[in-house]
Amino acid sequence: MKNKLMTLLAVSMLAFISSGSAQSQDKLDWLMGIKKIDVHMHIKSDQQYLIDFMDKWNFKFCNVATSARGFRDVNGQRENAKKLVKKYPRYYAWITTFDATTFEEEGWADRVIAQLKDDFENGALGVKVWKNIGMEIKKSNGEYLQLDDPVFTPVFEFIASRGKTLLAHMGEPIHAWMPTYFTKEGVGRNYWAKRPEYSFWDKPDKPSYSDILAARDHVIERHPNLRFVGAHLGSMEFDVDEMITRFEKYPNFAVEIGGRTRYFMWQARGKVYDFFTRYADRIMYGTDRGSSLVMTDEQKKETYEEMEYRNSLFMRYYATDGEIPWGNIIASDRPRPKPTYKVSTLDLPKDVLEKVFYKNAVRWFPGIDKDYK
Repeated sequence: MKNKLMTLLAVSMLAFISSGSAQSQDKLDWLMGIKKIDVHMHIKSDQQYLIDFMDKWNFKFCNVATSARGFRDVNGQRENAKKLVKKYPRYYAWITTFDATTFEEEGWADRVIAQLKDDFENGALGVKVWKNIGMEIKKSNGEYLQLDDPVFTPVFEFIASRGKTLLAHMGEPIHAWMPTYFTKEGVGRNYWAKRPEYSFWDKPDKPSYSDILAARDHVIERHPNLRFVGAHLGSMEFDVDEMITRFEKYPNFAVEIGGRTRYFMWQARGKVYDFFTRYADRIMYGTDRGSSLVMTDEQKKETYEEMEYRNSLFMRYYATDGEIPWGNIIASDRPRPKPTYKVSTLDLPKDVLEKVFYKNAVRWFPGIDKDYK
């Protein structure tokens, strides 16, 4: 049933795209034809359906390793990413990570730097740090470890010295510090209701949203030679003005969308359009999708169809002039409610689209376009 629903959704979305104006269709055809890079993917295994998708949609994926709960161990992710890049250099690039949980052990920074050196020699374009820094890991004195702690200084200096990029998922959307939503039956209806460990509402002992982002900003300011990319729009997705403030202050700072397109849709269209056109060099396309370790043929088919659906929807949002429905995405074993509203699309100029979907990735992650012919 789920597969049938997903198929219908994918087909209906593609049909909806085809029904637009001739000018919009021409721009979509152009966007399909140019080279594109998704800078935020989590590919856990070698899957042919991903190659098929990249061939059809003209994409290259950047595989991001993450030191996060629920992911494979760091070393397993690193080895998998190395193998994929070696086997499929046209299709994959990669970003490494490190384990921050042992930061108080003697020689920790030296061991991390040695690991990163090996990863850079094996093609890693940058390093990912995750929200467990700031939200989860504690020092021996009970304080939460923040990104601007001096323990990270030699690591960041090494990354900058090698001309690599730091990709940082710091904090959460500001909603994590707001009340969670449950139905009257007690069923959690948003991300933080279902993952209370990242819900900081009414928890005065936890770091504030502002504290975490301030620590992030300190790092950007202290390391002006370090290219710093904020994952998921730098956790400032609720208001483009927050990103603009940092863009104006920090020339070494950029953001990648990382599956947060819906937050643009909730803001004034003209304001978002101006944001993209004024700061076209600082925004990159990313969807934060990926593959599982073990997948059935049915799961592969469903995942492929969902990727087509999402990318077709997002490309129409950024490229065309009109409206799109919002909300038809399969979650768990059932479809979410049908769309109850439409979203005005941005109709971004071609030069802006090419930067967001390709050129900015090449600029902020040098070497990401290797073997992408």
